Amino acid sequence: MELMVDTAKTQGQTQSQRGQAVSPPSVFPYRFTSDGCLCHRVTQEPFSFQFHRGCDPDATQREDQALCLHVTQHVHSLLEEQLHLTRLYLPPPAEPKGHGDHGVSFSPQRGAPSQGYVYLSPGALESPATLLLVVQDRGTMRCGLWSWRAAASEGLERGSMMPYVRRALEEGSSVLLMNPNQGGGVGETPEEHVHRVWDLLVSRCVSRRVVVVAHGYGGLAFVDLLCRRPQQVVRQVWAAAFLDSSHSLWHQPLDAEGREWLKTRSRRWVLSSKPLNQPVGSLKAGCPQMSAGTQSHEAAPAVCMESVFRFFSKTLSPKAPTSFSMVTRSRSTVGQIRPHTGPP
Repeated sequence: MELMVDTAKTQGQTQSQRGQAVSPPSVFPYRFTSDGCLCHRVTQEPFSFQFHRGCDPDATQREDQALCLHVTQHVHSLLEEQLHLTRLYLPPPAEPKGHGDHGVSFSPQRGAPSQGYVYLSPGALESPATLLLVVQDRGTMRCGLWSWRAAASEGLERGSMMPYVRRALEEGSSVLLMNPNQGGGVGETPEEHVHRVWDLLVSRCVSRRVVVVAHGYGGLAFVDLLCRRPQQVVRQVWAAAFLDSSHSLWHQPLDAEGREWLKTRSRRWVLSSKPLNQPVGSLKAGCPQMSAGTQSHEAAPAVCMESVFRFFSKTLSPKAPTSFSMVTRSRSTVGQIRPHTGPP
């Protein structure tokens, strides 16, 4: 199986929703500052949608598209130049070989954007380190963005995945950013993209310590993967953090093993006026459910980030053996409990 790595910089070009190359305006009126805020090139005023939107709906749509492309292009350049991630083009859906084909080769030639792509940290597939797998919400967002609107109006620390990627790399983990909204192939759904990336990359990578962050519809797509690949997911994924996720156990037919895994290995942060990490009960949750500390869907990933990484750290850390004393009529016995420290 041959996967193509794009060695060209994203500066100056990106893809539209239909996979076509689209160039943003030559002189875009806004630019990102070094601290990740979008400001006007001349006045230095922070970007505001209130001033951005005009009275002409068609003109507003064109401006939104240009803004989306500008934000996406900038985030991709930061992923490549600052965090050294690589854009990896995927082969067509029909190309994967049998399950025995575990070889993944890379070609430094330009790939086929219409087939979809992901972003990977260097050596992510060959490293035994923990692999952070990120699945964003459904919409116009591409790799590296929770929300291009939030990135434009509130800054990259709020709307992009940069803080998650930076944190994971600092902790020695690898990173794989899925791209379910760009997909690949005609009519490929986010669920199909997640399945394809799992089969091509995640299931074949060296790491057996995968953790997942899924936002909005990304949670539904990951639970769909759990429904279709239960044994693989249970064996390889140690923890999943769902951020205002769209998944539902009432509509997604998980088997008993999948439900037990979801109950013990995942956390769900939901929009709430309660303080961050306060329990929020629900019969539909299927796993511990906590307050996201915000009522904004777009802000949830940024607000919950520290809690998510603490959850991952706790789940990945092996528990120390616990000593206990047992008193019987005949004698006292001291035994050791050695809890299970990972997926089967």
